[in-house]
Order: sequence, then C-alpha cells, then structure tokens
Amino acid sequence: MAHRPVLSAEEEDAWTQLHLVAQLLPAVMDQRLRRDAGLGHFDYAVLLTLYRAPERTAAMTGLVEITSGSFSRLSHTVTRLEGRGLVTRERRGSHRYVSLTGEGRDVFLTAAAGHMDEIREQVLDHLSPEEVRALGDLLRPIATRLRANAPRG
Repeated sequence: MAHRPVLSAEEEDAWTQLHLVAQLLPAVMDQRLRRDAGLGHFDYAVLLTLYRAPERTAAMTGLVEITSGSFSRLSHTVTRLEGRGLVTRERRGSHRYVSLTGEGRDVFLTAAAGHMDEIREQVLDHLSPEEVRALGDLLRPIATRLRANAPRG
C-alpha cells in the first residue's frame, strides 16, 4: 500500500470519532459494571465466557483465546474471582479448568442486566435498526484484522 501521510477531512473525522469511542466507552461501561457487581470489563468477559460454556466450565487455555487476554492477566483475574467465590479452579491431568459457581452465576446475571442496559443507553438506542446493522458491518473487518494482529502472551 502506498504511503499516504495526510488523512482527508473525512478520514480524520472518522478516525477521531472511532478513537473517542474506543477511549471513552470502556470507561463508561466499566463504571456501570463496578457499580452493579464490583466487576471490571475483563472480569465480566471471563464470567460471560463461563456462563456460555457447556457445564459453565472452560479450560484456561480456551479462556485466554476467547477473552483476548494474556495468560498472566487471566490467571490473576481468576485468582481474584475465586477469592470472591465466583469461580472455582481444578486440574484435570495437564489441563487447568475454571468453573462458574452459583454465586458467580448470580453476580454475572446482575452485571449482565445492567451491562445490557448500558449498551442500549450509550450506543444502540441512538441508532436505527439499519444503523445498528451498518455499524456491525463496518466494525467487523476492523475487529477481525485487529484480532489477527493482536499480541499474544
């Protein structure tokens, strides 16, 4: 691709808006998760993954991939969640697994209700159904490229 040092006005505006959303939305969403359930976004992602998993259990290696986190970050998060009684850990042979507890399920469902409300309040309620579809269509290839290029660790 040819080097293009200057963004057009439209490109600069699109980038500025995307950058602002990428900076501000996580903080707003985290604030609600912390208020409602004492969770950060990564905590919520782990609980969501476990809630959706068969038997509410997942291998640590699978959780690292799904949550796009590092193994170290995941391990610290699981230790913290385990300390709150939200998850349990067990070793099966050479694999380590994490399971959602009943209390973890309850905390997740409380957090999820507020999280969905916040998603609607901050983003979806301000868009038509066509704009919601278009937003997904626009962001999907960007997310795919970022996921493929994200550092692993």
